[in-house]
Amino acid sequence: MRPVLILGFLALPGLAAPVLRLEGEVRGPLVLSTPNLVLEGKGAVLRGNKGHTLSLLAPGIKVRGLRVVGAGPEGDFFEPDAAIYLSGCEGCLLEDVRVEEAPAAVRVEDSPGATIRGLKARGLEGSPGVLVYSSPRARVEGSHLQGFMDGIYVEYSPGMGIRGNLLERNGRYGFHVMFSWQVGIEGNLSRDNGVGNAVMHGAQNLVRGNRLYGHKSPVGYGLLVQDERETEVRENLFAENTLGLVLMDAQGVRVGGNGFRENGTALRITRERGGNSAWVEKNAFQGNLYDLAVDDPEAKARVVGNLYDRASGLPVPHLPTGSFALLLARQPELSLFALSPGIVLWEAAEAQVPGLRLVALADARAASLPKAVAFRGHWIILGLLGGVLWWWRRT
Repeated sequence: MRPVLILGFLALPGLAAPVLRLEGEVRGPLVLSTPNLVLEGKGAVLRGNKGHTLSLLAPGIKVRGLRVVGAGPEGDFFEPDAAIYLSGCEGCLLEDVRVEEAPAAVRVEDSPGATIRGLKARGLEGSPGVLVYSSPRARVEGSHLQGFMDGIYVEYSPGMGIRGNLLERNGRYGFHVMFSWQVGIEGNLSRDNGVGNAVMHGAQNLVRGNRLYGHKSPVGYGLLVQDERETEVRENLFAENTLGLVLMDAQGVRVGGNGFRENGTALRITRERGGNSAWVEKNAFQGNLYDLAVDDPEAKARVVGNLYDRASGLPVPHLPTGSFALLLARQPELSLFALSPGIVLWEAAEAQVPGLRLVALADARAASLPKAVAFRGHWIILGLLGGVLWWWRRT
């Protein structure tokens, strides 16, 4: 089927934007190249099985309420067939669009300021859900993406915003930002993805107010910050990950006000080729197997004023981490031995004699979590026993 090309609309100054209304089922591909065109698609279905199903090729186009089913079969990670393709579409808007059965939901290229809002899409596992390339100030907001390789993948798009999205059960990353700067990643929920989330090879990015949890593969992490400069990681919740936050070759990174709860290792500082410098302050560590693992003997990390549920009572403040954490950082499979009698005895000895530790970072103002915040597993156990006793007496 040859693509349908929508032309002929002329938006004159002072006149309302041209409107195209779709009804019922429409066969694609469909190409829109009229600037400022408004496509109203509520209740309509656009179907395609070759190439991009809907292409937006002019500035200012708006698409609302459309359901798009299918696209071509190409599942290449960087150049997939997409349900909706934007190119040269500056300031375009996709709002309340639903995508099914396509390798990629939305592919955005050379479209500054394009906005995707309220997208709902389930993928075919091989390509990104939303792929954004060379599109400064683009936005992905309030969307739900699952079943793709990466929920949101970004390259060379400074000033982009990724806010208020639900990213779950994607094969690799929930969000994955590369070669970009001053990107705001805020208020997202990313959970149960195959690996985790990543911000890499950029600068001055902000990761704030996100909930990152349930990444439990052997190398799963809530967030990887790799080869970043002056990036900030603030006020996030890292929970139930194999690794909470990983800093790799990260310079001038500030980590503050985060909660690390029930991770294997809460914060890992490691290196590949470069070095690390970080300011770690006012974070809360609760119920983690290890609070900190350092796999970079030259790391320049300043650790100040954090709260711990296992803060030591010894007169010399130190971060509660152990030698086994160092080995675990290098070989995650050793977590199988974390509760073995030998490791438990060694850690007990380290807790009493800090000189036995292979790893230690000073926290000049380490403090204990408030009692109302600290995890109290014994009360949970007592509550369960009480429930069992109540049930037994009733029966």
